[in-house]
Amino acid sequence: MGSASAASTGWVAIGEFPAFRGLIEHLGIQIVEEAPPLSFTLVESDKGIELRPPGETDRPGIRAVFPPDSTPSTSGGRPPLAKAFGKKIKRVLDLTAGLGSDAYRLAAAGYEVRGWERNPAVFALLISGWGVSVASGRVPKEIADRISFEWGDANEAVGEFDGSETGAYFDPMYPAQKRATALPKRPLQVLRGLLESRDEPSDLVTLERERLSRVVVKRPHHAPPIFPDVDFQTETKLVRFDVYLNPARMQAVDP
Repeated sequence: MGSASAASTGWVAIGEFPAFRGLIEHLGIQIVEEAPPLSFTLVESDKGIELRPPGETDRPGIRAVFPPDSTPSTSGGRPPLAKAFGKKIKRVLDLTAGLGSDAYRLAAAGYEVRGWERNPAVFALLISGWGVSVASGRVPKEIADRISFEWGDANEAVGEFDGSETGAYFDPMYPAQKRATALPKRPLQVLRGLLESRDEPSDLVTLERERLSRVVVKRPHHAPPIFPDVDFQTETKLVRFDVYLNPARMQAVDP
């Protein structure tokens, strides 16, 4: 991949990458000595691969961190994301895995989770952060055993699963709020800049609604649903989860 191609994809890697060189090469990410001015940069640290936005060389980059929540919830009961999938769903296909935070939360709630991320730079963050966290013992074995991550488009793989006990999860890039009162956390700001051209997955949501018994889409409160026929919603202070049910695929409706 030459420099023009690197600039068009938006990311390059700098460094030797002793622990993750095979991963970087497998993902087709170019390793350079100096990044083009507008490129995001991947660098390796002892905590995994980090991503720095253009022009930022004097501060740590963003990375995938597990567990994603430094302070576990003490509210009791099932969290809103788990309520969105219900108790009849056994397996969740996270089709926009990103940095893996919600995949982890779903696995912690007892679901088997398979996550896909199609962007090479984001997948490098995800799989390196996951590997370092599991190896360090920060991830309980029972949670690690319930999660797997893959690079690429999940569309073809979804048809392999039993639709009655399987749900799909989408966390698309949020549409920006016109009058935001506060900036989102830095990882989300950086990912928005990297993935600004990623479309909302309306076609894929439509397809999975036909294949599976339940589809859950994460949305900010200010954003309209991807489709208006939402069956029910659960929510936190910051986001809501729009739930679409397929009665023909369901053994029982159990919100």
